[in-house]
Amino acid sequence: MKMKIKKLLLISFFTFLTFNSFAQTSSLNGKFVPLKDFLILKFDLFLKENIKNIFQGGGMTHIAYQKIKYDITINDKDEITILIDAIMNKKRYSTKRYYPKLKDCIQVRNKLITNKFGYSFLKQSFNNLVNTETLSSKISENILNVSSLNQDQKRKITNEANININILHPKSEKSISCDGKLTEPLLRLNN
Repeated sequence: MKMKIKKLLLISFFTFLTFNSFAQTSSLNGKFVPLKDFLILKFDLFLKENIKNIFQGGGMTHIAYQKIKYDITINDKDEITILIDAIMNKKRYSTKRYYPKLKDCIQVRNKLITNKFGYSFLKQSFNNLVNTETLSSKISENILNVSSLNQDQKRKITNEANININILHPKSEKSISCDGKLTEPLLRLNN
């Protein structure tokens, strides 16, 4: 009987020590997320929230997409790169003869960041509603609103951020890719 009590006390003591040390190590005090990871999280949340803008009006005012995928990375030089794959609606564009153009890439970026096309509705010509200033201010207000970043750091991040957009047509030979600086009004066609 004494042996059972001793074992029970020893087990209780070690259990108490284990749970007590676990409770001390699981405290969030003194734990900080690196700024790079935090910025990736902020970009991710912003894009996730604004992806719906691309789907609104699809097929009427711009390409109808069935899926948007994206990835955000920061390299060793602290340059942010956003890779977006915009997959055109397979059912619609397998039969309809529309092939993506550079303006479609730019519209994807513009709708994601500012919820504006940047092109006039009827003529589909560039209208300067989305420019470097509007893109930079949206990013600064919604993503880089971090107290540990000063204005010079925010400007450096927005000026050096890159974007690469792939518009994937159901016929793969008709797919296009464009890239450039995130805040430049015009992007470059890669095909």
